[in-house]
Amino acid sequence: MASEEKVSWIQNQYSKYRSANKRSDLKKIKSGRTASETYSGLAGVFDDDQGSIQLPEQVVPQDSPSTILTYFIHLARNEEEQINLNTIDKLVAEGSDVNEVDKYGQTAMHEVAKSWHTEVAQFLIERQADVNKPDSFGVTPLHVAAAVDYPEMVTLLLKNGASINVVTNGKQTPIHYAAKYDAVHSLKVLLKCEADNNIRDHKKRTPLQLAAELDRSEAARTLLNLKYDASVQDDTGLSCLTLMVVNMPPVAFLALDQLHVKDRANRKQHFFLNRLEPQTSDFLGTQAKSPLEVIVQSRQLDIIMHPVIQKLIDMKWKSFGRKNIAIMLSINLLFIVSWTALGIAASLSRSEEQPYKFPEDSWRIVVIIIALGLTVYQIVEEFKEIYQSKKKIQQWKDWRRKELEKDLTFCHPMWPEEKEYLQKGMADVRAMHPAYLKDFWNVFDWIVYFLLLAVILTHIADIVVRNNKNLHVSHVRVFAVTIIFLWLRVMKHARAIRVLGPFIVMLGKIMTDIFKFLFLYGEFYIPYACAFWIIFGGQVDNMNSIPQLMFTIFRITLVDDYKFDDLYAVDPVMAYILCGTFLGISAILCINLLVALLADTFQRVIDNATANAAMQQASILLQIEESLNKKNKSQFDRHIQSMCSPLTLFYDDDLTMDQDDDLKKVTIQIKEELGELKQIVKEKKLKNEISCMEQKRSTHGNIKSSHGPRPNHASGLQRPMLHQQESPSSLTLLMASQQDQRATLLQMNQRLQSLERMIHQILQATASPGSVPPLDWEQAEMQTSSLFTTPESYPSIGQVTFHTTEPQYVEPQSHVTVDIVGRTRDQSPGNNE
Repeated sequence: MASEEKVSWIQNQYSKYRSANKRSDLKKIKSGRTASETYSGLAGVFDDDQGSIQLPEQVVPQDSPSTILTYFIHLARNEEEQINLNTIDKLVAEGSDVNEVDKYGQTAMHEVAKSWHTEVAQFLIERQADVNKPDSFGVTPLHVAAAVDYPEMVTLLLKNGASINVVTNGKQTPIHYAAKYDAVHSLKVLLKCEADNNIRDHKKRTPLQLAAELDRSEAARTLLNLKYDASVQDDTGLSCLTLMVVNMPPVAFLALDQLHVKDRANRKQHFFLNRLEPQTSDFLGTQAKSPLEVIVQSRQLDIIMHPVIQKLIDMKWKSFGRKNIAIMLSINLLFIVSWTALGIAASLSRSEEQPYKFPEDSWRIVVIIIALGLTVYQIVEEFKEIYQSKKKIQQWKDWRRKELEKDLTFCHPMWPEEKEYLQKGMADVRAMHPAYLKDFWNVFDWIVYFLLLAVILTHIADIVVRNNKNLHVSHVRVFAVTIIFLWLRVMKHARAIRVLGPFIVMLGKIMTDIFKFLFLYGEFYIPYACAFWIIFGGQVDNMNSIPQLMFTIFRITLVDDYKFDDLYAVDPVMAYILCGTFLGISAILCINLLVALLADTFQRVIDNATANAAMQQASILLQIEESLNKKNKSQFDRHIQSMCSPLTLFYDDDLTMDQDDDLKKVTIQIKEELGELKQIVKEKKLKNEISCMEQKRSTHGNIKSSHGPRPNHASGLQRPMLHQQESPSSLTLLMASQQDQRATLLQMNQRLQSLERMIHQILQATASPGSVPPLDWEQAEMQTSSLFTTPESYPSIGQVTFHTTEPQYVEPQSHVTVDIVGRTRDQSPGNNE
């Protein structure tokens, strides 16, 4: 009897959870990402050394499962098979432990929390399943449910006593797991249940910083929207903002808004620059980079235009950038001028027996000493920069590799995604190389130094061998080319000046386009040069030598005089064929292609002119800051931490200090007002058309109902007589239409008054004080009238005169006249009203 009661109880329990016989519908957590990719589940199968799949010893066939754990391992391997709760009850009755662990310390609850229905979890909990039992790595079922973005399971576990702030071996809570696996829904549930969002893991990282480091943009965006601090640092001084700039630039732009607080009521704005420049002096051996460094390295043009970043650049420029740039430009100008003076002196006539005459040439010796001294100084600085670049990148690689290895030690074998991401990060670190040669201006410096070396060597040879005129000519030629490169080098330091920065960037982009064009041009130039040499080489004056031939062909591209008559006299057929085809290909096709390339480059650069200028300036400022001595650097850091925490400035979003900005703002407002006015006209036109259609339809229906069907006889060919009276419905529509017209005209009158005030504001801004130019009201009326449609579009709107008070409605006519009054049309001298 007792046996029958026990069976009946099991059947009742089975019926209670019958809906749980299916797996959870939570198959896809994110697009292209499944729960099994986030968490592999129980350690049911593994690869041996030969790569064959084996079952653990404790796993037995399905028909005779020995424990609850082996049963769930079997279900995990056979996803098409559904759970049998009756079997679980039978195993519990036989003494199977519901909290049995696999080789990693995981229980059946870990598997259930991944993808099974919440009813299955409730079924196990009622049979004493431990919801807080951690595995060997400290991961609990709540960590699993949070990571796979299963909010219903998270809620169930919390209701059944799961600890919301339980930590793993790496001191990460369920909210850390939800953040680092981009589980937004679970994250919201945990935050709603008051999880500690500021708790730190083994590297002192908050959930937001962990999401930023692992490139989880949705989770990071969610936490930012909840106003969590984006400027926190880990135990190495690495800022969360730095990680966001590297991994998720759009989210980083939003995070920077936290550092710019606008107090409109008190007309103040606060810039928290101290949080943008985190202190790293307290962290020994750290190589953490600041947000501005990674913005420049990754060329984030959008982020660098954020007001907080702009204010930081402005502070650096005023503190040390402006002074150092002036010194660097002065040194370089002295360097260039000294070599230029020597180059001009080298071109002067001299005695073959005595290259230098004293005391007349004493100044040349002084200039040579200055030039050589500055050259040696700059070469030494270049070698220092190369050494520092290699040393810095190596130190950063070693530091970053150690930090990644710390995270790898806490990676769970059944959570492969995190391990793969960290391994990829280590591979990227190993592949990094010094960025010294990636900067074009560093390469350009060495070109200049090699040219100067050639100048020095040829000058020494010219002094030693005095009777060789060709050697002296070669020296002068090399000097002439070197002078050009020396003066171009001024742009390296001038690019820090924002006015010049965009144009220097543009020149660099144009040079890249020219190299691309030369490759394409050479594809046509070389074969045509060979063809011209075969036919005309040595037979005409301008093709007697290879250099003459090449220059003549280049003149064909420029549509210059290339003496076609001489070519025609030698071979008229080939003259027409070669000259005609090469002229069409080079002068028409290639040159137009080059123009298109340059125009596209100009447009791309000019669209981001301000951002490119800021990027150039920031790059130079970072180089200068790195070369500062400890005293100056500490002084600047103290200034940022004390005076810029926050930096408070005046703020008024309706005020523009610059006249150009003021005109731009008023112009935009006028454009918006005109757009709204046009929209009103369009809407009114549409209403009138609909009203007319309804009126015609109503009139036509009344006519048909009053006259009935026409008889089919000869008199039916005559036009029927229409009643002069309109139906009541037509009168109602007409009255409603006129009321709509009055309301529309009143609204248009208000818009035009606003437009008039804006035009007057522009005239006052553009004119000098006391000399406001008269407004051409005829032209203003013509431009304003263009906002309206043709008279035919408004058959029911009468002649309207707009005044500054109330609109006057006149009897309906066939057109619309708009008259803006508020000033007299007759602008007599001295009468500006």
